[in-house]
Amino acid sequence: MRSDISIVIPSWNGNSLLAECLRSIESQTLGRVDTLVVDDASTDGTADMVRDRFPWANVLRLEQNSGFCVAVNAGIARTASQYVLLLNNDITLYPDCVSRLMAAAEQSGADLLAPLILWRDQPDVIYSAGDMQRANGRPESVGFMSPCAGFAYPGEVFGVSAAAGLYRREVFDRVGLFDCRFGTYFSDSDLSFRARLAGYTARFVREAVAWHVGSASLGSSTLKRTRECFVNHALLVIKNMPAPLLIQYAPHILRERLHQIRRLFSAARADRGALHAAGEVAAAGVHVLKLWPHALRERRRIQRSRKISTGELKALLSR
Repeated sequence: MRSDISIVIPSWNGNSLLAECLRSIESQTLGRVDTLVVDDASTDGTADMVRDRFPWANVLRLEQNSGFCVAVNAGIARTASQYVLLLNNDITLYPDCVSRLMAAAEQSGADLLAPLILWRDQPDVIYSAGDMQRANGRPESVGFMSPCAGFAYPGEVFGVSAAAGLYRREVFDRVGLFDCRFGTYFSDSDLSFRARLAGYTARFVREAVAWHVGSASLGSSTLKRTRECFVNHALLVIKNMPAPLLIQYAPHILRERLHQIRRLFSAARADRGALHAAGEVAAAGVHVLKLWPHALRERRRIQRSRKISTGELKALLSR
């Protein structure tokens, strides 16, 4: 078993999906990889399934469901390898995916590495070719819903998706783990942003391929997702965007905030009507205000330890 890489899979009530994920890990050409499933208080027998069918995988069972960030942080803290590969339970890997990622890490010296993630039911369509960070504060997956054929794949990317991303442990030691205030959405973008500000590099590895079902373990609530994105966009910008770029891109950031408000209002109105939608927007705004002290404390820490210049960061942002 290789000791230089660990795979961490946070899982909540994704029994069948997790089994497919673990089977794909079992088939890796790299050989046996230390694997830890963090069972986030599942009620579908996840822990027993792993122990019975995949005894080579370790299980960390949390006593209560606490969400993605808590689960993945607990998993990272339980490992001691040089590299950590984070996987959603609805990810399956091509047999040489891990070996390709590790080879790219060793050859390039990059600190965050992203495989090519395709839709499992549309294997010729891209889910993610790494992550970009827009100047308006909005993170996006590179190539999302684009056909593979003819796509201009990047080399360097801004960051990686925690759905399937390889991290050098030094990144966590230096910039910290996932910020639990984010819940799920944009939490990996926040980590990537902190890592890039600290001088770490990120690369896309075209040869490493994975397949993704897509939000299967999170449910399909558009309102919940939209509400969380509204809050987390503000948190991401407040924590990470340097002051000169906050000023320069203020019009773009404000337009994105208005876009987020419209999306939240529309999702809430479709759910329970206009009056409820107005209340949802107001409640989300209050939530942002409550997070303000935390965001400012984190901002001071992040900006004090920044290793790249404003110009260097500006060149990394997509416009």
